[in-house]
Amino acid sequence: MFIRIQTKADNKAIFTVHEKAFGRQEEANLVEEIRKTAEYINDLSLVAENGDGEIIGHALFSEIFLENDEETRILLALAPLAVVKEWQGMKIGSALMEEGIRLARQKAYPGIIVLGHASYYPKFGFQEAKNYGILPPFAVPSENFLALELYPKSLDGFHGTIRYPSAFHNV
Repeated sequence: MFIRIQTKADNKAIFTVHEKAFGRQEEANLVEEIRKTAEYINDLSLVAENGDGEIIGHALFSEIFLENDEETRILLALAPLAVVKEWQGMKIGSALMEEGIRLARQKAYPGIIVLGHASYYPKFGFQEAKNYGILPPFAVPSENFLALELYPKSLDGFHGTIRYPSAFHNV
């Protein structure tokens, strides 16, 4: 398995990965919509290839906004993360996560937000976002709305509500 930054030539394969992983097109459409926005960061769109060069996984980290009455701070959202079903359980998602976290730290983002499985993301250091004073913009169980601090105390002293870019609402 090999993790790399996606190229434009990968777009169709990435769509297929999400379609196969989720059994529907919503997540694949979300990727397509995010790519059209200013919040899209190509260097944080990662693919996993198998030994034959076939794309079998994808993770997309894009910019979102943490807002309160005084200021706005830019964080990252992980949405979506997908591995083709027959390749799940082989640490491919973990490899995509670890590389994405490493690259996000290199780019000096303070944190990552994910709406996901409470049993999966804590192994990467995610915890309930409410512990940092970060609230979702919609009703969601707190155990599924998670945040990862990328540097010690990088999420301290700031609280607010996440605002997702319009691409998240268009799908």
